[in-house]
Amino acid sequence: MNELNEPSAPVAPPTLPIVTDEMLLNCMQCGFCLPHCPTYSLTGLERYSPRGRIQLTRAIHEGAFSSTEHADQLSDSIDTCLGCLACQTACPAGVEYEKIFESAKTVVQAHYAKHPTLASWLLQLAMRHVFPYPKRFKLLSRLIWLSQKLPLGAVLPKPLKRMLELSPRISNRFFDEDFKGDVRRSDEPTALLLSGCVMNTAFSDVHHDTAAVLKRAGFHVDVPNGQGCCGALHAHNGFLDEARELARKNIDVFSAQSGAIVINSAGCGAMMKHYAMLFEPTDIYHQKAVALSMRVQDLSETLAAQGVSGSTPFDKISGLRVTYQDACHLEHGQKIRNEPRALLKQKFSDVVELGSPMCCGSAGIYNLMQPERSEELLAEKVKAIERTGADIVVTANPGCLLQLRYGVAKAGLKVRIMHFATALNYTD
Repeated sequence: MNELNEPSAPVAPPTLPIVTDEMLLNCMQCGFCLPHCPTYSLTGLERYSPRGRIQLTRAIHEGAFSSTEHADQLSDSIDTCLGCLACQTACPAGVEYEKIFESAKTVVQAHYAKHPTLASWLLQLAMRHVFPYPKRFKLLSRLIWLSQKLPLGAVLPKPLKRMLELSPRISNRFFDEDFKGDVRRSDEPTALLLSGCVMNTAFSDVHHDTAAVLKRAGFHVDVPNGQGCCGALHAHNGFLDEARELARKNIDVFSAQSGAIVINSAGCGAMMKHYAMLFEPTDIYHQKAVALSMRVQDLSETLAAQGVSGSTPFDKISGLRVTYQDACHLEHGQKIRNEPRALLKQKFSDVVELGSPMCCGSAGIYNLMQPERSEELLAEKVKAIERTGADIVVTANPGCLLQLRYGVAKAGLKVRIMHFATALNYTD
């Protein structure tokens, strides 16, 4: 890349997990990805484009960077990627950008990270010592629930106030402790629901809506004990070892039961479908992950496969205009676009296209780690929402849900932001 000078003395490259020479060489530098990349669209700089980041990853792989030279530029380029995978959808050569990005992120996190900040320290603490442990995660969630009862917004400095406004409201009762399953009838197919981490403690209502929709569609809903965080946040933020351990745990739990594994969070679904890429082909968990991925379905896939869109059990709602925001890891990570739209049209009489294909700027915790770029992307999304005249915006990922709620509130729009499951379970 011509934006970076050659280092004076190459050193032995750090190991790039899950990436091969062939993956890095598949990029033809054609530029078809450029119009679809949010950060390139904002900056026009090559190092903020997918092909630029692939070139940087090749440089890491080939030992062209030392642990000190250009570290800030390198980490800035990789860390500012949203991981939205729009480039992967646009790529005519089938470049596996998700693997390249997550591998590069892990190496940057371990070898080239910028000087430690409070945010990076908290990220490490959360990824390594909180999310992998359900009891600790629930304890932290309960502490957050208590803090949310206090009028902190009036006294917090602006960055912390923004974080508070973006954070999910913790549920009074956690889903896995509150859900009461029914006895399965012999003619009912089973849907195994991922309760997860944030969804379990902050979006219990969405899980209950999901269970209600599945039951009306004829499924027996079960929530397997012993499951935990899917590992998506870890994989996307440079903690592949931790993601691998979480994957093993969930693979063991869900492999012990039969039935479709139904996910209502786009990021979690994409992660579980891609568990196999975390393991070498010789690892016993690679084949287990491949088998598991065949059973993982997004909620919209499950309902569509059941024939719900042809004979909907949903009460039809008129008089409300609805638009649908594609969650990146549903549209690009799982290649699912049509099923949610078809089901929403069965539920609502007035469904319009949003006409805003780029990421909303949430991208897991990107909106916390890269607030300026996130706000720019969000502003464009909010303008698109306003143009539709929608009463309800539906999306299928918790991060999108929080980001859009924050954006429309900041803009003063009277628009409801609703999860896909809640929309299908909605009664006027």
